[in-house]
Amino acid sequence: MLEWTKITDELGPEKIVHVYDPTTGMKGVVVVDTTSLGGAAGGTRMLPDITSEEIFWLARAMTHKFAILDLPIGGAKAGLWADPSISGTSREAIMKAFGNGVKSLIAEGLTLGPDMGTDAKDVATIYEGAGVPSKYSGLALQEKDGEPLEDHATGYGVVVAARAACEFAGIDPKAATVAIEGFGKVGGGVARYLTEAGAKVVAVSTIYGTAYNKDGLDVNQLLSARKKAGDKAVQEYKDAQHIDKQDIYFLPVDVLVPGARPYVIDKKNASRVKAKVISSIANIPITDEAEQLLFERGIHSVPDFISNAGGVVLGIVDILGGTADDVFHALRELLTPSTHDILREARQTGINPRALAVRKTTDKVLKTRAGKEAIPPFEELLKIARQRLKL
Repeated sequence: MLEWTKITDELGPEKIVHVYDPTTGMKGVVVVDTTSLGGAAGGTRMLPDITSEEIFWLARAMTHKFAILDLPIGGAKAGLWADPSISGTSREAIMKAFGNGVKSLIAEGLTLGPDMGTDAKDVATIYEGAGVPSKYSGLALQEKDGEPLEDHATGYGVVVAARAACEFAGIDPKAATVAIEGFGKVGGGVARYLTEAGAKVVAVSTIYGTAYNKDGLDVNQLLSARKKAGDKAVQEYKDAQHIDKQDIYFLPVDVLVPGARPYVIDKKNASRVKAKVISSIANIPITDEAEQLLFERGIHSVPDFISNAGGVVLGIVDILGGTADDVFHALRELLTPSTHDILREARQTGINPRALAVRKTTDKVLKTRAGKEAIPPFEELLKIARQRLKL
C-alpha cells in the first residue's frame, strides 16, 4: 500500500487517483505530479507488477523531462495492473474502462501517451473510453521501414544523446562498442540507429539472457529473429556467448544502454560498471547514490529524462501537426545541445549530471508556481512548443 505522504515534497504530486472497474477487472492509477507549467502529460504503463510509487517516480521523471527541454508541460504518468500480452476484446475493454475511469482528468487537461506495455492504439482506445477527442493525429502509427514511428522515436533519441555524450567524452561514436539492455521495439531501434552511425553493438539482453560477442553482433539478423521469436531471439542467436541478463551492466563497453525497469544500477553494483557513457532507454534506471558514484569514477551518465525523451517529442510533434522528418529533426535539435550542456556544466560545478538537471528543473517549476513566470494559455503553449522544436 502506497504511503503517499512519504513521497510528497515541494513539487508534488498534486493528485494520485486509483480507479477500478469490477466488470473488466481493470485496476489503474494516474499520478499528476504538477500542473504548474501548464497541463500535465505522461505515458501509460501496463505491467502486472507495477506499484503506485513507481508510477509516481515516473511522473516526476516526466516533470523533469519537460522542464529540462523547456517545454511548458508538467509531468504525469498512468499505470495499469495487467499482463501486456492481453489482446483482442479483453484488451480493448480494459483500455476503455480505464479511459472512462480517468475521463475527468483528461477533460481537465491530462494528456496520456503510450509507455511500456502499451502503444498508440491503446491510447486511442483510452480516449475513446473517456469520450474525449484524442489530441493525436496518428503520427505514431505511421510506418517507417515497416514499423510504426513510435518504435523508432525513443530509440533514435537515445542514440542522439549517446553520440553527443561520446563526443563530450572524447570517444569516436563510429568506433564505440555498445551493450543494450532490452531488445524490444525501442531497444531494437537503438541497435539499428547505432549500427547506422557506425557503432558496434556487442551485447543485447532480454528476460531470457544476454547475447554477447566482443567482435560485434549481427543486428539485422537479431532484428529478424526478434520478429519470429520475440525475446527468445537472444537464445537462438548462435554467434555469441550466452550470459546472465544482469551481466550486461558490467561488460567492458564504451556505451551502456539500460532499457528496462527502475533502479537496476545502485550503490551495490555501480562499481562494477565499465562503460564510459550511459544513455538510457529506461526511466530512472540508476539510483541517486549510484549516479554520484558513477560521476566520481568519470563515467558520463546522461540524465534519463534527456536520453529517453523521444516518445515525448514524437507526441508533441504529432499534436502540432508535424511529420516523421520533423520528429527526427526535433530530436537532434533538442537532445544534442541538452546533452552537451548538462555534461559540461556537471564537469564545471562538480555536481553529477542528473542531480544538476533535477536542481535546474525543480527551480524552474517553483519559479513558475510562484508567479515569477506566468503560465500562458493553451494556444500560446502550443506556439512556445513549436518554437522550441523549431517546427
